[in-house]
Amino acid sequence: MLNNTHHHQRQSSANGVSAAVAGMVSMKLDDAEIPPIPCANRSRRNSAESDTSASSSSVAQAIAATANAASPRIEKRPSLMQRFLGTGHKAAHKPSQSPPAPSSVKSVSSSTHMSTTFEQKYGTCSRECIGRGATAVVRVAFKQHREGPQMYAIKRFRKQTANETERDYIKKLTSEYCISSSIHHKNVVSTLDLIQDAGKNWCQVMEYCPGGDLYTVIRDGNMGLVEDECCFKQMCEGIANLHSMGVCHRDIKAENMLLDARNTIKITDFGVADVFRVAWEERIHKSRGLCGSEPYIAPEMFTGKSYDGRKVDVWSAAIVYYTMVYNGIPWRVAKEDDSNYSRFLDAMRNGRDYEGFRRIDPKTRRLIQSMLNPDPQARPTMEEVMQSDIMKRIVVCDDEGNVPGSGHHCHYTDEYEERKNSRSMRAQAAAALAGAAHCRVTNH
Repeated sequence: MLNNTHHHQRQSSANGVSAAVAGMVSMKLDDAEIPPIPCANRSRRNSAESDTSASSSSVAQAIAATANAASPRIEKRPSLMQRFLGTGHKAAHKPSQSPPAPSSVKSVSSSTHMSTTFEQKYGTCSRECIGRGATAVVRVAFKQHREGPQMYAIKRFRKQTANETERDYIKKLTSEYCISSSIHHKNVVSTLDLIQDAGKNWCQVMEYCPGGDLYTVIRDGNMGLVEDECCFKQMCEGIANLHSMGVCHRDIKAENMLLDARNTIKITDFGVADVFRVAWEERIHKSRGLCGSEPYIAPEMFTGKSYDGRKVDVWSAAIVYYTMVYNGIPWRVAKEDDSNYSRFLDAMRNGRDYEGFRRIDPKTRRLIQSMLNPDPQARPTMEEVMQSDIMKRIVVCDDEGNVPGSGHHCHYTDEYEERKNSRSMRAQAAAALAGAAHCRVTNH
């Protein structure tokens, strides 16, 4: 059975712009805590800039300034992150047009202006913490706009530490933001802004998902097979969109799947996401480094060699499906010294169905076992998964949870359903939907 989770930090030794900016989650199973996995030697991502908002543009200028101050050498080739954002070539060929270098992060804007801007745009954060990690806490902000109340999820990052350079700190802030704010899909949490609050803390503003995370819903035990399949297909559609944009998540798990007020699964937490390809390229850039939570990690990540980040996400998605069906995980870690995983390998090598998957119907079982192929080259891509007969058969419910001719889906916990039926919760749900709509309008 699934037990309680605890947030913890995932650190990374970066090669270019790379950092985990959000607290990750470890799991306790049979009273033995799964240790946090550091993310090391992440792929080639150097300084990035984003013009999604005025504040993020200023932060990107600070990155460029600190990078120039750190080394007098001229970058000959744009980084993969710069090419992903479409900024690298201009920066490389027209250094004379580079923005003036601010002296520090504080020079982005005066504290009074930033405080006023945050409160005017997003309102006041509640004291209640809905998520906590070693590098950030997440709270809800409420804002009364002319068109009605709106709610936002505010991820507030810790301040710069004494043993941390300004350049490294800014990289940690912008790495996740640059990727997440570039993705616009119904099954991915919308990222709206990167801004300072009244206390000069950097905050990432995101759409608020009142339904909580999928892990909590699974633990509550309310979902049946049709709901499991609906969530699985929505998650895979989100992952397929990420891959089509040249981004791999590398930390797919139930805790990183959120539910909004419209029965929609949304992928969140891009702290260890990687860019494996930009739009005009066909070549896949391999990823490096061990990251994520052990039960969801693909076996090739333990080898210390580079790997295809897309295939890692496919593996993790299959583990999430197993978790929904069995309300637990198939093994603690995908290593041969794990007895459950060893039995799974033996079945795969001998062409047998793994006995631990008997609760899954035969056709779906074959798809899940293919997604869990220990050989990543034989593992399907997410695009191939979406084209399978099984995925085409699965019907996703509408915003109200209804499926034509198939009844109603329940994707929430009992607690959320009770609160949703109350007057205050209905008002909060309306505000959350308004905030999500504001995110979509602003992003586009």
